[in-house]
Amino acid sequence: MPDYARVCFYGLLISFVGALPFGTLNLTAFDIAASQGLVSASWFALAVVLVELLVVRIALFGSERLHLGKKAMSYILPLGIVLLLYLSLTSFLDMSRIETTDSTADFFPQIESTFVLGLLLSALNPLQFPFWLTWNKVLDHKGILQNSSPHYIFYITGIGLGTLTGLGIFIALGKFIFSNYDGYHDITNLFMGLLYLGFSFYLMFIFIKKRIHHKIE
Repeated sequence: MPDYARVCFYGLLISFVGALPFGTLNLTAFDIAASQGLVSASWFALAVVLVELLVVRIALFGSERLHLGKKAMSYILPLGIVLLLYLSLTSFLDMSRIETTDSTADFFPQIESTFVLGLLLSALNPLQFPFWLTWNKVLDHKGILQNSSPHYIFYITGIGLGTLTGLGIFIALGKFIFSNYDGYHDITNLFMGLLYLGFSFYLMFIFIKKRIHHKIE
């Protein structure tokens, strides 16, 4: 039992620490909690965790034989760039919706379901596969994570709890810091738009770099 508790603890610790640095997922959870409430933010967090656990399970199952890291990146990067650009555009245009109902923003409707948004943002996050592939190998080499179903179950359970706890901190901050969200609507939309735009440029840089490296090879 101590071995199971240890692998669960490591999964929880890694996912919790990984959820704390500012990024699209935790700051989106923060923004949803501030603008739409705890229930919507909780659905978003649940979707994020479900996708992450699926990624971890795939990474644990035949990842080296299937070369999932490279294959996933080749598809996820361009789709992630498109999604982030779309979210950035809708965030910027959402500021104009308040001032006029006859806006071009109506042609770019926002994703209403926070659960669907969580699924998309988490699934199209290209950093998840290399992150968990690396940590799985590290824990395996240290003898913490063993190739057995009970170990995988406790490991994945810890990861889910860690990510939920990390996102829960941002959700709580978003709910209780912005008690008067309407007064900061334009500022938060501008910030989220710039955040999505910045991450899309970062993914573009990674994508172009990989394409150039592939051509050289």
